[in-house]
Formats: sequence, C-alpha cells, structure tokens
Amino acid sequence: MSSASDLDQLAGLLKDYPYPLQITAQIDSTNHWLLEHGSHGAVCMADQQNAGRGRRGRVWQSPQGVNLYLSLRWHFQIVPKNYSWLSLMVAVVIAEVLQRQGIHGHQIKWPNDLYYQGKKFGGILLQTSERLEQVVIGIGLNINMASNPNDAIDQPWCSLQMLTGHKLDRASIAAALVRELSAYLERFERLDLDSMLYAWQRWDMLSQCSVVVQSTTHTLTGIACGLDSQGRLLVLDHAGTLHTFSSADVSVRL
Repeated sequence: MSSASDLDQLAGLLKDYPYPLQITAQIDSTNHWLLEHGSHGAVCMADQQNAGRGRRGRVWQSPQGVNLYLSLRWHFQIVPKNYSWLSLMVAVVIAEVLQRQGIHGHQIKWPNDLYYQGKKFGGILLQTSERLEQVVIGIGLNINMASNPNDAIDQPWCSLQMLTGHKLDRASIAAALVRELSAYLERFERLDLDSMLYAWQRWDMLSQCSVVVQSTTHTLTGIACGLDSQGRLLVLDHAGTLHTFSSADVSVRL
C-alpha cells in the first residue's frame, strides 16, 4: 500500500478478522517479524520489504507500493499427517482466490510458485520457529510492478497488472487471501489425500511436460508425472525409471 489510506483500507476490509493484524509501511521481512513476534493466526503485511527471501535463501525483490508482501502464522494442535502438502495447498488457495478476482490463465509450478505463460509472478515460503506445528506462511505476489527493479530479477517474470492490462486493488486481494487461507488452515488437518491431489491437478503447470530437475546431488531429465502421496514430484526418465523429488529446481524443456 503506497499511502496511509491504502493501509487503512486493508485494516477496514479485515476489521472482523479474529486474529492480530500488523500492517506497516516498511519492514525487513514479514516472515521474520511473525517468527519473532507473531501468535496464532497473526498476519503481517508490508508495503515494502528490505530483506525479503524466497526458497533456498534467494532474494525476493520487494519494491515499495506495487506488490503484495504478506505472512500469516498458524499453530496446528499437532503436526498434520499431510504436512508435506501444506505449501502446495497454500499455492492452490492463492490460485483459486486470484481466479475469483477475475484473473485467469495462471498455473502452479511445483512446489509452490505461481506462473503465467512461463513467467513467474508469485512465490511462497514456509518457515518454522521452534515447533514444526507452528508455521509462518509467507506470500509474495507481483501485483502492479511494471519494471524490473534495478534489473535484479534474473528470470522471466510478470505481474498481474501485465497479464490483466489494468491496475489491481492490492488491499482487496490481500483481504481475500487472508480470509480464504485462514479458513483453509482451519480444516487442513481433516483434508484427505484424494481431495488435495484433485485440487492440485487442476493447476499443475508441469504435468506431462519434459523437464530438467536439478537436485542437490544430480541433474535429471524426464517427463513430469504429477505428485506422489507425500507431495513429491514424480519424474519418469528416458530409461523408464520413476524418480521422486521432495526438493529441487525444475525447468521445462522447450
């Protein structure tokens, strides 16, 4: 939000949200703030981050006034049996919220990046403090960014404004995300595997694509074949062997 009135607008949209809401103009990282200060259900949102991070410690470019930097802290009673699916299902919730906001054509690239026609516009970072069942969910979305800040983004990217052709209301998107995500987390422990697989398949960008997978130990080329019961990526190599990956960098072969 680029002005006090924008910040006030978001607070007003979430006035009935039952958990703490921290909205600030500038912060090092919304995830870091919640890890240090947050309680169950607390939300932290900033107009700008000075030390935003993505997966594997990568810098998340966070210029002022154009994008969405939002984190939510959640405490489960125990570690959910399908905990490995959490970040994937957060991505599904985001994709569905954006669709209800009138945005179409986007997909999810395993494990939890949001893309439009091969260009990334969003990502998710889950972090825990002391106990695994207490998790901070960080969301970064390029909303109205029109240019590459200091040419610092080193991969194909886009913003929602670019794909819709008009400026979007960040406050309404943020409010919808907070409501939908908190409601989803309330029932996450009761969800069954079949429902999660079904939800994922609708948005899966890699399904049946030729991919290159770079893990910490080796590089593999093959065909992406969906996910297994633990949310791991399945890749069939050229020799007919099926491999599973719980963490890796994946690119689509053209």
